[in-house]
Amino acid sequence: MEWFVDLYDQFRMKTCFGQVSDDETRKDVDFICDVLELNDGAKVLDLFCGSGRHSLELARRGYSVTGIELNHDYLELGKKLSKAIENAPNFIQGDIRYVEYGEGYDAAIVMYQSFGYFSDDEDNLVLRKVYNALNIEGKFLIEILNRDWILNNFVEIQETEVEGILMVEKRKFDKLTNRNNFIIQRHEKDGIITKKGSWRLYTANEMINMLRSLGFQFLGGYSNREKEILDNETRLMKLVFTK
Repeated sequence: MEWFVDLYDQFRMKTCFGQVSDDETRKDVDFICDVLELNDGAKVLDLFCGSGRHSLELARRGYSVTGIELNHDYLELGKKLSKAIENAPNFIQGDIRYVEYGEGYDAAIVMYQSFGYFSDDEDNLVLRKVYNALNIEGKFLIEILNRDWILNNFVEIQETEVEGILMVEKRKFDKLTNRNNFIIQRHEKDGIITKKGSWRLYTANEMINMLRSLGFQFLGGYSNREKEILDNETRLMKLVFTK
């Protein structure tokens, strides 16, 4: 089993979902609509859509949305929430390395640090598939962890408590591969649950060069929804490209 499949179990779903408020989601989507210059009824691709909080809000605003997510439970929750929306998103369950995206999209998004799970070649493959799915002049927004911020704030061992359960995360950064290799130990009453992972981290320059090599043009990079410039204190970079 690949590490990201094992990591996102029922416990993580229960404790992670709902921690982002509806108001924050609406502000995210305000930003998405602004930087991608979405026209009425635009066709939008939402990769790693999770339970679909961005897909659902975009659909409420009248956009035609396709959301793709590997985790079955997340997607079932998204489908349940979409029943109240007349213009419901088209949710597809599958691995974005292999599933067909379709084509003719006006925009695509990858939000909330949902990139870097795969090998470098597979990450490149996903970005190429995004390029092929977009119309000419279609736009792409990727929100991604800033490697420089991670290194400046790196903590090798971190302990937190979630719903009364001690979580111990041990991290080691590999500078040759730019991967954060980690082990999470969840101290439950019946024993310790161990999760392992290896997250690929990128600099802004590295990501820009990768996307340019595929044919994208770089439009801008932002530190936050207020469009402040990127710097070493930016944790989540928001990078915008066009085909």
